Amino acid sequence: MSSWRAVIWLLLYLFSASAPTLAQTNAACGLPAEGSIREATYTLTADCAQTGKLTIANRIPAQTVTINGGGHTIRMDGDETAIIWGPGAILNLNNVTIDSNNKSHISGAIRAGTITANNVSFINNNGGVAFRSEQATLTNVYFAWNRSSGFSLGGNGSAIQGNAIDSLTLTNAVFRNNIGGGGAVAMLAGATLTTSGCLTLSGNVPYDVYAPDGTTWTNTSTGACTGTIGNGDQAVIPAPALMTCGFPASGNLDASATYTLTADCALTGVYYISEDVSIRVIGNGRAIRSSRTGYSFITAATSSLRLENVALEGIRFYNWGNFAAERIKASATNGGILLNMGEARIANGLFESNTSRTTGGRSVALAYNAYQKGDISFTDASFRGNTGGLGVLATFGAAIELNGCIHFEDNSPADTYIYAGRGGVVNDNRASDCDATIVDPLIPVLPPAPNAPPSDSPEAKCNNPPCELPAAPKQDECNLKLGAIGVICYPNVQPPVAQVWQIRRNPEGDHLPAVGTFILAVDQPHVEAVAEGFVACSPGGRVAVRTGLPPEIRYFFEISPKYEEELKIPRRYIVISKGPTFEGKVHNLVLDHRLDGPVFGFVDTYGGPPGSDCAKNQPAAAKTIPLPTPTPVYAPPVQPQAPQPDGSIVHIVQAGDTISAIAVAYRVHQLDIIMVNQLEKMGRWIYPGQELIIREAA
Repeated sequence: MSSWRAVIWLLLYLFSASAPTLAQTNAACGLPAEGSIREATYTLTADCAQTGKLTIANRIPAQTVTINGGGHTIRMDGDETAIIWGPGAILNLNNVTIDSNNKSHISGAIRAGTITANNVSFINNNGGVAFRSEQATLTNVYFAWNRSSGFSLGGNGSAIQGNAIDSLTLTNAVFRNNIGGGGAVAMLAGATLTTSGCLTLSGNVPYDVYAPDGTTWTNTSTGACTGTIGNGDQAVIPAPALMTCGFPASGNLDASATYTLTADCALTGVYYISEDVSIRVIGNGRAIRSSRTGYSFITAATSSLRLENVALEGIRFYNWGNFAAERIKASATNGGILLNMGEARIANGLFESNTSRTTGGRSVALAYNAYQKGDISFTDASFRGNTGGLGVLATFGAAIELNGCIHFEDNSPADTYIYAGRGGVVNDNRASDCDATIVDPLIPVLPPAPNAPPSDSPEAKCNNPPCELPAAPKQDECNLKLGAIGVICYPNVQPPVAQVWQIRRNPEGDHLPAVGTFILAVDQPHVEAVAEGFVACSPGGRVAVRTGLPPEIRYFFEISPKYEEELKIPRRYIVISKGPTFEGKVHNLVLDHRLDGPVFGFVDTYGGPPGSDCAKNQPAAAKTIPLPTPTPVYAPPVQPQAPQPDGSIVHIVQAGDTISAIAVAYRVHQLDIIMVNQLEKMGRWIYPGQELIIREAA
């Protein structure tokens, strides 16, 4: 008997040594500080500063723990991976705020088998999800400022992740500024989500709710929430008020808008651009400045942000959506200007004196394909004096395109860098005949000079009146580049007229508007009068307009399979040529039938001035006249076209379409469109009515 007693005592000792220590109630707030808890109800008497993890003991049947918060907060002050942990337990939360205090809870700040929450706020989780559960029913809940550590659609949600067996029911919920993973709520295959009552989705990136095929989201919500939500939080935050410079103060931008700057702007916070919101900023040559080291703009996956004619000082962008910028000067950032996980297109930009915060970063832009996007295109840009990181431009599996005039000067340690082992490509399509580097692309807004003549008067249009030169064209009429050093403009008249202009910096200083030098102009009757040969040329013959295909140009088309059948079709070819460049190239733009007709092709040849043999129709000596401030024209969004009966998708190009915009509309890579359709010059020349194969027949 004594031996049996010894065995029993030994077993009891071992059990007591291995069993979890039951937590004792923390008199300071009414919740245990740490340890194991069993079925119980806790009523908070004050805010709780948790330094350890509470583990709900594993028992069959499942243990039920109820926490009545009384409006108080449970804040995670320790370094544990969760606040409350009970994968097989039932947890009821009422009238409480779960504040993760920016700690990292990869498996969820709250983890239970079943969660019921009423009037609860989940905030400030950093590195995982706010909670994880196999079944959850949530009423009047608030999720804000939660971040996921993952960068993929299949990764964690920033607020809630739905697993394969999860069932989530939300009634009256607000999700605000939850960032990373697949979205504020990320559903995985087999999960179900039901939302009803009010629902507010604001500032979440990349998506509000990511619910791919294999998941079920039933949404019967009736609109945005009002009043208070969660544990006494505000369901509605007011839209940012306009500052005196014409731009909103920091905050969430939940409605599409255009902002025109009237003065320089000093930004103090972060702007969250919500899904399906389009923001356009017309800078008027003004500056937007920030002393923040973090990002100033964070854009959701289906949002768009467009900047025009603006200086950026210390401004950084975290982009999941569509980012476009034209005529920008970006400087003084620490950590890189752009982290791009969406689509970005930048034209006519100067990037100087930017630095990388880390040795593995970039000083200007990173193209990152974590979401099967991330491509960045630069057209006409200078990169000067940018230092640190792995390079000025870095790609992490995405494509960086360099088009037009691209200059790198005094950057270190490298201009471009492709991350080893992660793929990516730098497509170098730079023009070889660039003018001087971009010094300042901005066009300032200047007051009229005292006693200046009206802008539409002949005296204002010509240096030496009386003047027979054509009026300076509007920028939206100059839609074709002739190489990188000239533009072809089409005034809105009939019969069509084509003007060739040289655009250069103002010789009196970069603070003045750019100037245009008129070179020559022809109209359709002039073209029709010449069966084959020269129609007009400039003094010295550097620019020439002719009809018919000279042998050297025809040769280039004949050796391309793309043009083999096209050359058999009777047509009047119109060739506008400019050159030679410093390396002897002549740029030849070939039009079909009409001066304003479709582009047949674009060919570079070698030799002297294209109009050296032109002896007639010499225009008067060119004179320099000021160009008006450009007024950009924006094409409507590309409308995707339905599949054909054989499964193929063919896009009919509309006026204003671009390859990048078409790629975004169909959610394909623009390089795929270029390759399938054998487009030259990276798709630079497409025309209305052209058929582009987006997806081939099955």
